[in-house]
Amino acid sequence: MDTMQTRRSFLLAAPILVVVLAILAPAASAAEAAKRLGKFGEWESFTYAEGKTKTCYVAASAGKVLGGEKGKTTTYLIVTHRSGGKSIDEVSVNGAYGFKTGSDLELRIGTKPYTLFTKGERAWARDTVADKAIVAALSKGKDASMHAIPAKGSEITATFSLSGFAAAMTSADNACGVKR
Repeated sequence: MDTMQTRRSFLLAAPILVVVLAILAPAASAAEAAKRLGKFGEWESFTYAEGKTKTCYVAASAGKVLGGEKGKTTTYLIVTHRSGGKSIDEVSVNGAYGFKTGSDLELRIGTKPYTLFTKGERAWARDTVADKAIVAALSKGKDASMHAIPAKGSEITATFSLSGFAAAMTSADNACGVKR
């Protein structure tokens, strides 16, 4: 390739590179803002600040996922605290595949099922009473499973180990000043 072709290729590619970097820069900043508190079994705890609000959360990825759209099965179970009493023990599931509009997700811990509502790629417990009950069950359980209908593909089932959940929660509780 001669010098003129090289320059022409660079001039055509440069605007695309600028757009890609502009899209990726905010995501990189958000990732850098989260501080990993530790890894506890299959669970990790994190904290980050947004202005005067401190957020602490624990998360685990599903160890086994069945169904769903091929290549889009990443699923996380998350419990979040936001300082200032805004929310404590907020339970959510994040599915990279997105959930079918209007569908519910079933989270089962032991033999007890809990119903979470979905919106986009997330599912949440219906209220703080359900959040507290789910966190108590997660603290005592060995594993949890969820069953949901993704936006595309077949029904999806994911299993989460609860090994380390209680220790990860203690870490998050301490970081956000949550008293139990």
